[in-house]
Amino acid sequence: MAADASPKFQNSDLIQVPKLPNYHPEIAVISPESDGLQFWQFMISGSIAGMIEHMAMFPVDTIKTHMQAIGSCPIQSVGVRKTLESVLKSEGPKGLYRGIGAMGLGAGPAHAVYFSVYEFCKKNFSGGNLNNSVVHASSGQLVNLKFGLVE
Repeated sequence: MAADASPKFQNSDLIQVPKLPNYHPEIAVISPESDGLQFWQFMISGSIAGMIEHMAMFPVDTIKTHMQAIGSCPIQSVGVRKTLESVLKSEGPKGLYRGIGAMGLGAGPAHAVYFSVYEFCKKNFSGGNLNNSVVHASSGQLVNLKFGLVE
């Protein structure tokens, strides 16, 4: 059985660490009103999130677009498998990603504006209570209606 070491422990054995002279706890506290981020950080995070989302879904959008183009012909009916086989046969795997650069360049600025305006609306509508789900929903819907980013 292990011996009890608590009688040997003394508080005076601890080394006191001095606080840094430039430490200001009032600045270090994250403001609950802004989620701890600034306007430019919302823009960058929105831009990156939008680009990643659109680039990840780009092959699906490519297949959907090909299905719409082939399906406009009243003689043919198309399915996902047939469309995918057609794209891979005619263009190879690169065909699923043709045009991704232009889409990424457009998605970045669009989502930067979307996210920053959403956060701005959320902050101004909340009245200090950021846990209000009605504020989140109305801010998102306002941005969707204003910028037409509903997909």
